[in-house]
Amino acid sequence: MSMSTTELGADHGLGTVRTMPEFRAHVGSGALSQADRRTLVDQAELLLDGLYVHLPLKRAMHAVDPLQSLRLLRHRLPELSEPEFHMALQRVVLGLRDLHTNYILPERYAGFAFLGILVEGCFDAEGPHWIVTKTFDHLTGDPALVVGAEVTHWNGTPMAIAVERNAAREAGSNKAASLARGLENMTLRPVGMSLPPDEDWVDLTYRVGGVEHETRLPWRVFESAGEVTGGDASALVPHGVAAPVSHLVGLDLKTELSRLMKRRLFAPASIEEEARVARGDTEVPEATAAQQEAGVVPTTRPAELKARTVETSSGTFGHLRIFTFHMQDAQIEAFINEVARLISVLPQDGLILDVRGNGGGYIIASEFLLQFFTPRRVRPEPMQFISTRLTADLCGSVADYGAWKSSIDESVTTGAPFSSAVPLYPDEVVNSVGQLYHGPVVLVTDALCYSATDIFAAGFQDHAIGPVLGVDDNTGAGGANVLTHAALREDWVGGPLRALPAGAEYRVSLRRCLRVGDRFGQPVEDLGVVPDHVHRLTEHDLTDGNADLMDAAGALLAGLPTRMLEAELDPPAGGFRTLRLSTGGVDGVDVYLDGRPVATTETVDGVTELQLELPAGAGGELRLEGFDDGRLVAARLLAV
Repeated sequence: MSMSTTELGADHGLGTVRTMPEFRAHVGSGALSQADRRTLVDQAELLLDGLYVHLPLKRAMHAVDPLQSLRLLRHRLPELSEPEFHMALQRVVLGLRDLHTNYILPERYAGFAFLGILVEGCFDAEGPHWIVTKTFDHLTGDPALVVGAEVTHWNGTPMAIAVERNAAREAGSNKAASLARGLENMTLRPVGMSLPPDEDWVDLTYRVGGVEHETRLPWRVFESAGEVTGGDASALVPHGVAAPVSHLVGLDLKTELSRLMKRRLFAPASIEEEARVARGDTEVPEATAAQQEAGVVPTTRPAELKARTVETSSGTFGHLRIFTFHMQDAQIEAFINEVARLISVLPQDGLILDVRGNGGGYIIASEFLLQFFTPRRVRPEPMQFISTRLTADLCGSVADYGAWKSSIDESVTTGAPFSSAVPLYPDEVVNSVGQLYHGPVVLVTDALCYSATDIFAAGFQDHAIGPVLGVDDNTGAGGANVLTHAALREDWVGGPLRALPAGAEYRVSLRRCLRVGDRFGQPVEDLGVVPDHVHRLTEHDLTDGNADLMDAAGALLAGLPTRMLEAELDPPAGGFRTLRLSTGGVDGVDVYLDGRPVATTETVDGVTELQLELPAGAGGELRLEGFDDGRLVAARLLAV
């Protein structure tokens, strides 16, 4: 039985669903005045010329001149149709190849174009292949088009060429990032942020069991009636309410929106579980029989985290998938606490941290987690403004940016192109808990990792926490703190920003981040994090829970030493307190009270007791540092 687009949307929580011709008629029902268009161009020029921190880098690396492009666009405004205007303005911004910096079209363009399938890439000895990994049967109408089908041609074009052509339309700042986003947008794209499909349908050629098939998939555009249409304007969606700490966000909005829509389409159970948490039921749920069989550890934060035990050819390890650093409820502390709980119940002999597809979010959420996995003190990545008259005015007007003002003022005489590099958070904040997991850790990345996730991956590598295993040659390479035009305008009272028409919006990279450690001073933008090892996804990965990828990660973990450093402090007795250490892979422990050395001891695997002479009523914090052959290998903080 056929289903109308209206019925489909109502039955599946997608809101209004339109064909491409219907969508074009819908967006064509409104038009901007010439004054409105001029406002959009003027404000874009103001942002890019005065505030956009990556402008010198983008001009050099991508040979673009967005300011001249905007001047030409302003000159040609009278001769452009409404669609031509939006396309031209969007192309100026897309040309920057910066997923932080976006032109979000007027509100009537809000929605997702979708074909009814998802396609992912994999590799074998013959080269790349493109496999259908999800289908939404209500849209495809082709019973032969099933999960596992290999797509060979797209509108008659070989898939390799079709993916590259579509990648050229996207803003990825390196080849891996561009190809990843180009492939994703071939089947699902937010039309308010990407150039809309040129065609009304796609003719697909695919193989199943060696038999070739052809089918025609019409584009449909739908507005979600649920989570994707509301939220944080500065970090999540174009049309909503700003959330707390909006100026401390690093997020690829397009990837996050697509992730949320995939959950709604293909994982409705996770939406229901998240709704349970939102109603205030924060108790850890009991594992179902299916979860127990799959080794899944239930979590109170299913929208952001998934934990499980995985069996690999090299042993049994923990696997923690972090889908996003953007908590829709802004409960950053609850997210951090849940990560701490999950890593305490997962196997301690090795952990696979998996951040593939994570477009970022709250920067503190990503940087705070690093301390859980390293005995070394974490250095947060410092941030810089570009030195301009406008950033000087901004930093002099908004208290949160005051730490950067003096160096921008000095640039008038020194000619420094950027401000001083200042972390968003002090060292004490991102080292307040210390190491919690003492086993080896491997980080798994892909080209969709962006922004706060780039910062997390860079910090993981810069602090030598463990090997980085990439399924692509690079992360997405987004190295900035991003703000919307609306958030800047709200904070910058008396500033030059003016209201944008018809619900349109801009996002701009305001502060760039720099790496620490051996790569000190290197920008993350465009360069990203190059993995230490690369595993190309196989068809087996796509169809069997990333089995080959888990084996590759397990092999890395198996070659690394396992440490243990647990401690208990007995109550005071005669001016002394007994410190009971449980250690493994550690031959000595130094003890500090509030930064002052108080004891040291040799250890063997097992339990070691140490008598500490502490002042009566002494409080504070003990820091335990474990060594192996003179190298710091484990640490733990303990309240006195």
